[in-house]
Amino acid sequence: MLTTDIRPRENIAVITPDGPLRAEDIDGLSRKINDYINETDRVPNLVLQTKSAPFWADFSALKKHLKFVQGHHSLVRKVAIVSDSKLLWLARLFVDHFVQAKVRRFNEDATDDAVAWAQTEEDHPGAIVEMDGLPRDVVGIDIRGLITSQDYSGTLVPLIERRAKGHDKLKMICVLGTWFDGYSPGAMWDDLRFGFSHLRTFSKLALVTDQEWIRHSAKIFGMLMPTEVMVFDLADLEEAKVWIAQ
Repeated sequence: MLTTDIRPRENIAVITPDGPLRAEDIDGLSRKINDYINETDRVPNLVLQTKSAPFWADFSALKKHLKFVQGHHSLVRKVAIVSDSKLLWLARLFVDHFVQAKVRRFNEDATDDAVAWAQTEEDHPGAIVEMDGLPRDVVGIDIRGLITSQDYSGTLVPLIERRAKGHDKLKMICVLGTWFDGYSPGAMWDDLRFGFSHLRTFSKLALVTDQEWIRHSAKIFGMLMPTEVMVFDLADLEEAKVWIAQ
């Protein structure tokens, strides 16, 4: 059985297999996708949700699946795989070389992140990059692309935990430049929790960005925080580094 949920607003199709894939399942998927393309003149990106790697009921189903991939791989731009399956992780690395679509895997609990990535126009996978050349009590991060909860749990939280072991107080400089695309819903929640849990971890925070909504928000919430907060333009990055190191 194969459930297909097409969401026109996000221009995505969420596909959920349950059990062996049959030829009629693939036919139904192909029909829904083609009808949507013909009606809207848009090609949806795909989000595949599954606990384990799907398999085929028989050879006929396999042929139908291969035909569907052959007919759509040059049209679909992005495929998000939501699964903890190690087999699907290996399959993603293989498939990425043979289809034109960009394929990314997300953990089972990160469906919101997968949907947020699938509906963005460009492929800017998120990254929280640690900055070099700063004092040991200063955490410098350059935030790029679309940030998901996995970026928080896999990069930022371990970084802060490592630094906090050697210092009573930390300082942070955070750069959100031209390559920053925003947060997924899951990352926004993680950002809020992270902020509340580290209210007294940082003595100073330098926020470096030209994005006005972030600058305004930082100035408003900065007055409510026990941390000293300063907002800098991207052109003043070096000035921000000097201020945070003082």
